[in-house]
Amino acid sequence: MSNKLFKAASVLVIDDSEFDRRHVSRILEHVGIGEILTAESGADALEQLGAREADLELDLIVCDIEMPEMDGYEFIRRLRYGTSKPFQHVPVLVLTGVDTDKNVQTSRFLKIDGFVVKPANATDFSRLVRRIVAEGMRRMLDAELETS
Repeated sequence: MSNKLFKAASVLVIDDSEFDRRHVSRILEHVGIGEILTAESGADALEQLGAREADLELDLIVCDIEMPEMDGYEFIRRLRYGTSKPFQHVPVLVLTGVDTDKNVQTSRFLKIDGFVVKPANATDFSRLVRRIVAEGMRRMLDAELETS
């Protein structure tokens, strides 16, 4: 799939580790994502989303689970069921250092679209990002065609 397709896409990367934010951002750049936003915590991400509600069309959120202040699950709970209504249906990929049954169950409950164990394998992660972003774009196009 052409990288040109993803130039219009926006992705938010949330991770308390600067190294992991940079690693994921580099993979997203390689995919061809046009706008990559970063946040150091769930609280920081909610603040950024609140400030840009009117002008940001977000295609994907990549979120670490284990973060201080507000962990990834709390961020996703607030995203899905709380204050960020314009973003509550944005696909979410979670990153974690630990692949446990509890993490997988919680991910299902919170309607998470993918689960990636750190460090993210560039090939597998790129493929997953491409699939999720392309599906979202396809749904948006279908919705626009239905209303016109």
